[in-house]
Amino acid sequence: MPSPARQHPRRKRRVYHPPPLFWDKLTKLWLTKSALLENNRRILSLSSTQTSLPKLYTFAPDFLRSCPATCLQEIRRLSRCGGPDLSDLRHHPPPADFCQYSTVPTSSDSRRPTTMCTQTWIGKTTVYDPHFENHLLQNGIYMPFSRYPDGTRPSKPKNFAEITRRVQAPRPSSALSRSTTLDQEYEDFLELNQDAADDQVVITEVLPVLEGKHRARSQVAGGHPFKNLAPLTDGTLASAKPDLYHGARPNQLAPAIQKQLDKQILPSRQSNRPVAPNLFIEAKGHDGTARAAMRQACYDGALGARAMHSLRLFGGVRDGGYDDNAYTIMSTYCAGTLGIYATHPTKSRSPDRPTDYVMTQIGHYSLIGSPESYRQGLDAFRNSRDLAKEYRDEIIRQANHRYAGFMQGRPDAEAKISTQSAGARV
Repeated sequence: MPSPARQHPRRKRRVYHPPPLFWDKLTKLWLTKSALLENNRRILSLSSTQTSLPKLYTFAPDFLRSCPATCLQEIRRLSRCGGPDLSDLRHHPPPADFCQYSTVPTSSDSRRPTTMCTQTWIGKTTVYDPHFENHLLQNGIYMPFSRYPDGTRPSKPKNFAEITRRVQAPRPSSALSRSTTLDQEYEDFLELNQDAADDQVVITEVLPVLEGKHRARSQVAGGHPFKNLAPLTDGTLASAKPDLYHGARPNQLAPAIQKQLDKQILPSRQSNRPVAPNLFIEAKGHDGTARAAMRQACYDGALGARAMHSLRLFGGVRDGGYDDNAYTIMSTYCAGTLGIYATHPTKSRSPDRPTDYVMTQIGHYSLIGSPESYRQGLDAFRNSRDLAKEYRDEIIRQANHRYAGFMQGRPDAEAKISTQSAGARV
């Protein structure tokens, strides 16, 4: 059996770091490793432009040629029996730019050493960096209870009351799950939640309980980055990667619409994945944080709201399509608590962008508080899922209807719609 070293001849640990553009636009900095790394990078960059660093190395032959006879005798004495004792240097951390070469041979070349080094790469920031939230805010993407620069709060969506009423409504199946049956179901869930130590267990074991007997599996996906979507901000954020999301079947939306709104509504190029998603679920295990889950949901929700807004704009909707209603719903699950939110697009107050996205809290439910609160949380989640599907289906139906109307008897209709859609920025 091959040794582990032969199975992995080259190993690099990459530490991703946001590019300078990301840091330049922040208005607030936290004392994080990434911020300190950026500070050091800028100091070194400034120093290298102001001073010429001295030569830090000398080749051994050059050094030996310049040594006096007494120095050469000392070198010969020290080199006997393998050189001086360096045991007290063991386990000392290497410098930041140090690469350690291993002498373990690889299967491809027994004489070639393998390399293991730590390198810092310019990458894109993720939700686990607190600067992510500030970046969203600076680009008009507002988390719950955020404020505009003038201190006022963004308005709730016009259909907030409708969403709240629909989400909180008891489901018909709830009346059949009382007394002993509900108590046993609740106890089983408590045990399941206790064992859900990491994110993956929550996704595979807990989220199916929330979903229930949901049959529309062709409209559900998750766990892959939304690499096909256009960036929401300046491209310095990593692609969204929701744990679960619900969208429409690809054959539900006219192919011409999908082609023209490609970068707004198609998260992936794979033809079997949902399109125009507007329901997102983010889950965390015991070691996860609710704040990171909320940042993820905010990011997801803005992408979903942009998709719904693009579909509503398709075909030339007047007044920019801002009806200030929310058609995108997000849920977070962390430590037994379910949070439900909605995001709506609104006309931006900033001249730098046309659209802002506002995330609003709809409700919070403790699924581990009591059998009754557990049932309320399940009902709320499933109601929000059904409501998001209603919104999505109706918006898609209207977009298909407008497209069909344009196409009837007008050979240039598709080109005209394409021009209108391209001119409507979201």
